[in-house]
Amino acid sequence: MSENKANKPKTVSWFNGCGGRIGVVVGQTGEHAYIGAALRHDEDSDVAQILAYGAKFPLAAALLLPVSKRYPDEEV
Repeated sequence: MSENKANKPKTVSWFNGCGGRIGVVVGQTGEHAYIGAALRHDEDSDVAQILAYGAKFPLAAALLLPVSKRYPDEEV
């Protein structure tokens, strides 16, 4: 499994799929969002896992999805 570039989450959209929850995570930076399955029992751990190892998802499409949770902006 390859890792995506290090990033912090900005938003996540959760959907119930066949056999589990699917998350679409938009990062603070980058040209893509990431999609993946919730494999853990902690939402923030699932978001970190999807952001690190999820499949690329079109950012423009992810921005149209209803947001389930927003994360604070990254401090500089």
